[in-house]
Amino acid sequence: MYEFLEYVLSELRTSLGLVCVAGMAALAVLAVIYAVHKKKFGGERKFPWGKAVLWVMFIGYCAIVLYATILRGTGGYREWNLHLFRAWREAWNNFSAKNWANVLLNVAMFAPLGFLLPLLAKKLRKWYLCIPAGFAVSLGIELIQLAIGRGICDVDDLFANTLGAAIGYFAVMTILSITEKRRKSSLAYGALALASVMAICSIFIMYEMKAYGNLPEAAAYTNNTKGTAWILDCRLPAVEEKLPIYRTQTRSLAECDAFANEFKEIVGTEYTTISYYQEAAYYMDQAGDENGTHFLFLSYLDPGYEYHCGYGDNPVWADADRKTIEAALTDLPLFIPEYAAFTTEGEGWHSFTVDQHIDGAVMVDGTLRCRYAEDGTIRAIENDLLSYTYHDTQAVISPQEAYARLCAGEFYDRGYFEHKNPAEVNVVSCIRGYEIDTKGFYQPVFYFDVASSDGSYADRIMIPAMK
Repeated sequence: MYEFLEYVLSELRTSLGLVCVAGMAALAVLAVIYAVHKKKFGGERKFPWGKAVLWVMFIGYCAIVLYATILRGTGGYREWNLHLFRAWREAWNNFSAKNWANVLLNVAMFAPLGFLLPLLAKKLRKWYLCIPAGFAVSLGIELIQLAIGRGICDVDDLFANTLGAAIGYFAVMTILSITEKRRKSSLAYGALALASVMAICSIFIMYEMKAYGNLPEAAAYTNNTKGTAWILDCRLPAVEEKLPIYRTQTRSLAECDAFANEFKEIVGTEYTTISYYQEAAYYMDQAGDENGTHFLFLSYLDPGYEYHCGYGDNPVWADADRKTIEAALTDLPLFIPEYAAFTTEGEGWHSFTVDQHIDGAVMVDGTLRCRYAEDGTIRAIENDLLSYTYHDTQAVISPQEAYARLCAGEFYDRGYFEHKNPAEVNVVSCIRGYEIDTKGFYQPVFYFDVASSDGSYADRIMIPAMK
């Protein structure tokens, strides 16, 4: 929750200049309206400060919404989402500040609309007029986005905007009921406003109460597989009813910075650009050296990392034996077990792989890939070879149930299946593996390698195994 608030505050700080300009423009418009009124009526009519301020606020608000939804960014392509609550499920699965900000800012953006409309027009103090008005405005924006190819025409935005308008309406009607001394109405509207906000807050409370985190690659919606024939071309593995859960070491922003500072001393670079995103921190030396740009990627969820040293000097890639590669990696922060399988992939790429090696309470799993140049330097590292500590044992679904969920479309594949709409899909393999969740636990999953009969679709699909 703290990271979410920190992200929102950072976004507000970046738009502070625009807010100041908008505020000054609103004051200028209000001053002009006052001057015109005074010139026309003199002291005969009292200037309606309340209504004037409300209308200036409303017009300014509409301008901000128009900029945020239609004018900002570039267009040129049409994109839409018709899966209701997809954005909410993706935010839940990833549970990052940026994902939740995208959802909740859509709610917050329309709360002022629901608040202002009943103050501007008494007819809109009826819920069955004000809330549908918020829905209609949001629908109009989504259709315009679809027509001109700007933004995404999204049913989730429609829902979030309408929810925001409802919260704003309940809030203003609570205030109006209190000022009009309508106790029952104020209690009813206040309860509705509080219930709406608490319903959103309960999502974060539920997450904190969960023993384990969520899997970012879990399904956010159900794919339509009714017209697809699934053919099982492999034997499903035998899996115990309960499997161990492991835990790795997560990293805070401060810990990422500390690691990056140590790493730059080892490789001899300086960072000119540092960026913090929803799941990872990025460190770059865009100035580079004779070898080109340096790039370091650090995930918050595990101690793995990815590093690339640009190819400004056009290196000659070389294949080498295990001893040579291990020697080249000696000074870098990583470990290579003796039992790791070594592979020369070609074009300078070499890998060390361990498949769920268990030694007491520790499991080592993953792959370390590196790219070796003829001059003896390592130019790229993809370190996913990590150790995990036993935490607990949990019940899991059977491979048969996982396969049934696959056939039912309960999987996430970045939209490829929906786009290709294959008529026949062969399931060529099924293995049990592990994935890191959003709290740093290593959860068991099933991986299905699938391919359409016509060759247009192929992917590895993950199905969560924990019940």
